Amino acid sequence: MLAIILGYFSWEIVQIQTGANVSFRYGLPLYSGMPKQAQEAVSYFESHPPSNHTSEVINGILVVNMTIYQYYYSPNVIKAQPNQQVVLILNSPQVITGIYLRLPNGVINVNAVPGIPSYAYFVSPSSQGNYTWYEPEYAGYAFSTNMTGTLEVV
Repeated sequence: MLAIILGYFSWEIVQIQTGANVSFRYGLPLYSGMPKQAQEAVSYFESHPPSNHTSEVINGILVVNMTIYQYYYSPNVIKAQPNQQVVLILNSPQVITGIYLRLPNGVINVNAVPGIPSYAYFVSPSSQGNYTWYEPEYAGYAFSTNMTGTLEVV
């Protein structure tokens, strides 16, 4: 019986690490939850990283590789066109963190766990303007005032 339990547990760990199972990733957006064209854009972005290693427009989709540190976002400003599809690849090397962005067409609230990339897919607003995102998780002292960023729709 113990061998069966250890075998099952080991298999689950392998599936979690490869992204095939979401049992322990409750609440974290997965790559497979995005539209097919967004998945293809992310695959291309990851296999052909841009020179700035931050963002690139692929087939009309803005793909942004965002790293969230304990007290700041990198990058903390994203410029998008009106009604442009956007994919955020969220990476956190230090603490459980995330992004909370209120847009006219809905709210984006995504968590990022250290070592596991999370993905946020949305369409930028049709109206030009600046939209501020915030840190939804407790990440340390004074995190709520320091951890912000801006989506600029131009």
